[in-house]
Amino acid sequence: MRLALAQIDTTVGDFEGNAAKILGSLARAEEAGYRTVIGGIDADNHASIALHAQLGFTHAGTVRQSGYKFGRWLDLAFYQRLLPGPAHPVEG
Repeated sequence: MRLALAQIDTTVGDFEGNAAKILGSLARAEEAGYRTVIGGIDADNHASIALHAQLGFTHAGTVRQSGYKFGRWLDLAFYQRLLPGPAHPVEG
């Protein structure tokens, strides 16, 4: 199994810029033959969740109270988008 990790830093209120960053990462992942892209989003960040949904991501699960920031516990929502993946996947 091949895994890769990339962080995409986004700017609050910059819908078009954030969408372009995510779309660029999706294109690179697809070119590299990856099957799944997963985004971790603060569950209260409704704008980011809406953006990911518009880009074809679906909710895959939430980890409750997984981080502490701004004086409160935060839930981490995972969103997933499936890509075509490799033409001839192999195990191992």
